[in-house]
Amino acid sequence: MPAFATIAAVPTMPRLRRFARRSLPLGSILALSFLCSCGGGQPAPPPPTPKSLPELQQDIQAILTRSHVPGAGIALVDKDHVIWAGGVGMAQLASNKPVTADTVFRVGSISKTFVSLALLKLQEAGRIDLNAKLRDFSPTLPFENRWESTHPVTLAEVLEHSAGFDDMSASETYDLRPNAAADPLDVCFQFPQPLATRWPPGTRMSYSNPGYGVAGFLVQKASSEKFDLYIAQNILQPLGMTRSSFDLDATIYQQLAQGYHGIPPRPVPYLNIYLRPAGDFKSSPAELAKLVEMFLNRGKVGDEQLVSADSITRMEYPQTTLAAKAGLKYGYGFGNYSNLDGPVVQHGHDGGISGFLSTYSYMPDQAVGYVALINSDSGGQALRQIDRLLANYLLAGQALPQPPAAAMPDAQLAQFTGYYEKENPRGQMLAFLDILLHGERVSLANGRLTLKDWTGPARVLAPTGNNQFRLESEAGPSMIFLTDDEGNEILSGAGGFYGVRRGVWWPMLRFLLVHLALVAMLSSLLFTLWWIPVKLLKKTTGKGHLWVRGMPALAALSLGGAFWLFNSTPVWLLGSYNMYSVGLWLLTWLFAAFSVLGLVLAWRARWQGISRAVYWHSLIVSIACCGMTLYLAYWHMIGVKLWLP
Repeated sequence: MPAFATIAAVPTMPRLRRFARRSLPLGSILALSFLCSCGGGQPAPPPPTPKSLPELQQDIQAILTRSHVPGAGIALVDKDHVIWAGGVGMAQLASNKPVTADTVFRVGSISKTFVSLALLKLQEAGRIDLNAKLRDFSPTLPFENRWESTHPVTLAEVLEHSAGFDDMSASETYDLRPNAAADPLDVCFQFPQPLATRWPPGTRMSYSNPGYGVAGFLVQKASSEKFDLYIAQNILQPLGMTRSSFDLDATIYQQLAQGYHGIPPRPVPYLNIYLRPAGDFKSSPAELAKLVEMFLNRGKVGDEQLVSADSITRMEYPQTTLAAKAGLKYGYGFGNYSNLDGPVVQHGHDGGISGFLSTYSYMPDQAVGYVALINSDSGGQALRQIDRLLANYLLAGQALPQPPAAAMPDAQLAQFTGYYEKENPRGQMLAFLDILLHGERVSLANGRLTLKDWTGPARVLAPTGNNQFRLESEAGPSMIFLTDDEGNEILSGAGGFYGVRRGVWWPMLRFLLVHLALVAMLSSLLFTLWWIPVKLLKKTTGKGHLWVRGMPALAALSLGGAFWLFNSTPVWLLGSYNMYSVGLWLLTWLFAAFSVLGLVLAWRARWQGISRAVYWHSLIVSIACCGMTLYLAYWHMIGVKLWLP
């Protein structure tokens, strides 16, 4: 269950963006930093391929040093054995304790893989049917689905994040009670709001940590044991992962790396979380390597079959979304997703939690895989670089397949052009950011389709047949154009994007209006830096004009203060009642009040002999502030109380 970060929303994405998508939804509040910066950029060039293991270790250390990440745990695996497991850098800076193969990291959402394996094992034992309706399996579970008669939620949809559930609120993130070990069912009853479907289940994927809280409860109900105990006995012990756990016992605590945040790295406290099945697992590179080896051997561990090869395949490929039903092979399966960004198809999962980021990945056709764990939640770019470095190292010298391709005439390509507005926000509270920023425009030029959001570069879509496409850098089809049951034209992606074709003029106008409003508010702050010294030098006239000039600046400062508080306040403080969360609530109300008061004062100043330039500037900025107030109020962001469920 990853730490807060921005929501990414392109149809397919490199791993760095996956860290964002896997992150906690309210962390996407930080995406409000788009008000300050909204640029896109070209992807970094691929790193060189190390020629030896010592060279690989040196390259990893160089990445850690550049990125101010203390340490990394690494494992390289093939089908028959662990090639190398070890550490680079420091597990604890204060004591100069190095990372080793046995250093334990919090691995966040990788936890979901183990919950999914447990449910598949229970299904093979005949104790649960993952295609069953959730309501039939657990009539008392507190979830709501207004489409239940036509689109009932199934257990498989819960595991594929296609049930339509919301992601967690800030208050559902960290459990600040001492020695807390929250029961999944208790959490469902304490925080039922995310378990209300937002669209017909089985249509689109939207990542939901509360959904895997439900999954943990399913393990308990089917096994009649606590979910973590069942996983320990039936998954971890057969794998030989005897020093990995959802619990923090004395042995694991001794081996646990210190988590860090920021530059320079600052230690972060170990905090319990509510949704333990979604992200409370702890493991080492040496032990996670055994998980990767099991996947490469299609569920086999030594001479024993942990789960069947069919169950492994079911984990790897989605079946419940409209895109999957229309033929798109790749996406999020059961605690396992496809990574198409590169020369070969990879499977795995990543995660993050306060102080840590992690990933495991394997390439079934090439029979290799790896684990990469770092003890900094600010090191997303570093982990992405390490991720690519490990893949390049393992694939060196292998014959790589050619990506699929198909020809399509311009007349057929033209039918897909248009603007697709994103309609599967991860966190409903901040859906306005997805709607505002993350639509995709499909265009046809020189016989090629291109895909472009508002801020990034255009990407070429190469047809692969059956209305499916891939980006030029991808190993397989990652997008599909389809029509839903209501006749809407849809662009759906393996990376989680689900867009409905709309007219482009209103989205474009909305995008421009919001950014013009931000520019106007910024100008009021810059103007204030000029007129305050002038006022101090007593070169202005009319005391009443001071408030006409100053009120829009106060509004802009209040909004800026709110965004600063979002970005700088630890998640566990935002989700509880304290001076920080109350301050955020107050600043949003002050922004609204100053905006309205500024407009009133600017309007009245027209009869008070104020300079025409000052009058028009103050009026325009006040109108911009009021427009932004209305926009944020419509999305319930004025007076937001993050400490409430």
